[in-house]
Amino acid sequence: MRIEGRCHCGNLGFELETARTWETIGPRECDCSFCRAHATRCVSDPEGRAAVFVADPERLVRYQFGLRTAEFLVCGRCGVYIGAYAEEEDGGLSTLNLRATAHRDRAGAAVSYGPEAAESRRARRRDRWTPTELRLGVSPPAVHAPG
Repeated sequence: MRIEGRCHCGNLGFELETARTWETIGPRECDCSFCRAHATRCVSDPEGRAAVFVADPERLVRYQFGLRTAEFLVCGRCGVYIGAYAEEEDGGLSTLNLRATAHRDRAGAAVSYGPEAAESRRARRRDRWTPTELRLGVSPPAVHAPG
């Protein structure tokens, strides 16, 4: 399955390729203050592949808070949050926001990561997030209707 998303103005976008189905990909709704404020519903697949596209890197806001173990990618023009990104020694990892896709209304399970220490949070992300290429200066492809 391919999941494609974009911000409102088209500056930020992503493509996630996964062999998982909607029944097994497990959208999550984190209870942190940032995710609640953005009504996020994120997905990831450690067996999949993702690309995040940033047409104008000057308009990419890389917000960090709490333990500062990931960057929350927000469009500086239209304000849409498309996902979280973490750079690891062997490449980038992400969890991507379904709210920026045609699948925005799919249900998600409530999760809480507040009690995690920084290293256990990084370990969970290495186990569960999607290997991701961050493509700066590349416009997101056109989003296709879900199939």
